[in-house]
Amino acid sequence: MPVVVLLELTEPADAPLMLIAGEPPEPSEVHLVHAAPSDPEVPRDPGLVTVCGRDTALMLSDPWQPAGPNGRWWPPRWAGRICPTCDHGVRPG
Repeated sequence: MPVVVLLELTEPADAPLMLIAGEPPEPSEVHLVHAAPSDPEVPRDPGLVTVCGRDTALMLSDPWQPAGPNGRWWPPRWAGRICPTCDHGVRPG
């Protein structure tokens, strides 16, 4: 399943401002990192909910792309903030 990496902010209301600014959030601004299936019509856009069932509307997309089909779905920068439910749902096997 192709996934989009999403950042759940500690202050979700900041997401629209960060999108306008175009700057990546600081680690202290990220609560958890989630995976969402990509939208079938627009592959780099997330679907409506994450793998763990959260609404994606107020989350920021991270441009990370796995190195291959068995590659890590999340970027190393966010290693300590991975949603365990999303991680379990995305892992092969």
